[in-house]
Amino acid sequence: MKSKSKINIQKYSLILILIAMMVVCSFLSSNFFTAKNLTNILKQVSIVTICAFAQGMIIICGEIDLSIGYLAGMAGSYACIVYVATENLVIAFLVGILLGALVGAINGLFVAYFKLPSFIVTLAMQTVCFGAICLYTGGQNIYKIGNFKIFGQGEVFGIIPVTVTFMLIMLVITHIILKYTKFGRYLYAIGGNSEAANAAGIQVCKIKWTAFIVSGIFAAIAGMVMMGRLNAGIPSEGTGYETDAITATVIGGTSFSGGAGTAFGTLLGSLIIGVLNNIMNLMGIDSYLQMIIKGAIIIFAVLIDVLSKTQKIKVKIMAPAEGGQK
Repeated sequence: MKSKSKINIQKYSLILILIAMMVVCSFLSSNFFTAKNLTNILKQVSIVTICAFAQGMIIICGEIDLSIGYLAGMAGSYACIVYVATENLVIAFLVGILLGALVGAINGLFVAYFKLPSFIVTLAMQTVCFGAICLYTGGQNIYKIGNFKIFGQGEVFGIIPVTVTFMLIMLVITHIILKYTKFGRYLYAIGGNSEAANAAGIQVCKIKWTAFIVSGIFAAIAGMVMMGRLNAGIPSEGTGYETDAITATVIGGTSFSGGAGTAFGTLLGSLIIGVLNNIMNLMGIDSYLQMIIKGAIIIFAVLIDVLSKTQKIKVKIMAPAEGGQK
């Protein structure tokens, strides 16, 4: 019974933390529990959450993608440029998707097949993405994007914000990929033990390469939603989203060493960060102090992950000895 209750507590801990935070925040600010503020939180976390779904899949397979934010800014901005030139939303959206897939494919090629560290490759890709869009625009923002704003503004059925709708769609897609497809199962296997996965016949290089392509597509979608919400193409707006995405995934239970994580956990992690950001803004906490708090949260979350894995390893090592004594 004890082990079963422990599992249940671990399963619902993120939900309990989120509820507790919301209760505390309601006492800290009378404006927190208003319908307008709660809707704003959902709008604000939607883009980060889509990026976090992308980041989550990469971390699950034991890698990391630091180019997500800059890729989102580049793909979203180029999609705006294409729409201004063609006035065709479908073409603009497809161009954004193709750019995301291309950047993801390049990242995956160097990481999976050339065995370069994903940290270095994707860090370099940040500069490439930002330079690629600034080279075309001269560092200027793209305004007068017309109906492109539909990707980030308005409501579905007059109730659900479009940004939240995109987030929910990506949640379902990510959940299906991770739980119900061979590709998803292979991601966990590779993140858990890459050598064992390779010995089991899993095409590790191909799966990792595909994961980066999917990540790039997700980032591009996040970028287009972002630009629609801003009603402008602003390449620099994606800066920092990779950090928020990492924070959300790690808080959501995705192990930095790979092999563990869920779509719903990532969503909850993103909501926890969103609530924290919101209450800090309502209380007027300095933005630089907020950055320090976010950084501390990442370190603390990774520390917990490392300690929990260390404890599991100790248990596995001690189990045979205890069994032998009996």
